[in-house]
Amino acid sequence: MKKFFAALLVMAMLLCSVSALAEWPERAIELIVPANPGGDTDANARALAAALNQEYGWNVIVSNMNGGSGAVAFEDLMNNPDPGYRFVFYHSGACTTELMEVYTFSVCEAFKLVGMPILDFTSAFLINTNNSKFNDIPSLVDYMKAHPGEVTFATELGNFTHLHALAFQAAAGVEFAIEDHGTASQKIVDLLGDRVDVIDTQAGLGTIKDNMAAGNMICLAIMAQEALAAAPELHTFTEYGYDVVFPKFFYVAAPNECDDAIVDAFNAKLATVIANADLNTFADAAYLSLTSMSPAETEAYYTEQMGIYESYLADFLGD
Repeated sequence: MKKFFAALLVMAMLLCSVSALAEWPERAIELIVPANPGGDTDANARALAAALNQEYGWNVIVSNMNGGSGAVAFEDLMNNPDPGYRFVFYHSGACTTELMEVYTFSVCEAFKLVGMPILDFTSAFLINTNNSKFNDIPSLVDYMKAHPGEVTFATELGNFTHLHALAFQAAAGVEFAIEDHGTASQKIVDLLGDRVDVIDTQAGLGTIKDNMAAGNMICLAIMAQEALAAAPELHTFTEYGYDVVFPKFFYVAAPNECDDAIVDAFNAKLATVIANADLNTFADAAYLSLTSMSPAETEAYYTEQMGIYESYLADFLGD
């Protein structure tokens, strides 16, 4: 008899899940962006939201909730989950923040990762066009070997760009003078003001290509495995023999209370929305790659990248 009632309970739960899925979404979906308006994360989220609206008639509202390198947004979602209607849209920066123990939670344990629709392979080393010391990766390496610890590299210590500097140092056998210059916008100001030799793009080349087009900056190389179809003129680190490949990846996270059936349904929409024409036009202009990963693949990718980050940041994290 107990087995009979247990089977009935399981069947009832399945029916409720199917019923909820058939009606979902019944109202607006909130996509929380842990960043201020105007940056690449915000722009990517709004382009994705518009595509979901176009393709499926969803009302996806993007809300900005900056603070704590994502902590404020993630914690708000944990405390006010509204399963199936509130999600976070964030990027790989959470990995370094988690390693720095800024978060009181593990992203993969506290949330269900829904999918990863966007990859940005345009993290790059940039110099001021006035730079007379070097103008490409080979000349940069030659100069750094002749002047160890002299070339300044602007970052935010413990940040995604700090990781890139450490990876390049290891790959090329050179040493930067790594300096904390704060925000991405401040690094650009300091580069254009000749106060630093090299900066790294935290927000992707799409946000600074106007400076490049105006002849203010030179892109030395991007951190992609191979040349981008949308920007074949950009060199890669691998082209010069340095295995420095770091995509900035963007994913959707749901509260743990969210039904798995809804997570899977949302993932299925993410897998097909990347064919949207306007989203592709936006991605091409920003040098972005659209992709599709299942929830399990998204979590595995996040975990794998976090392990790679930790291997490079180990000495810094141990200080």
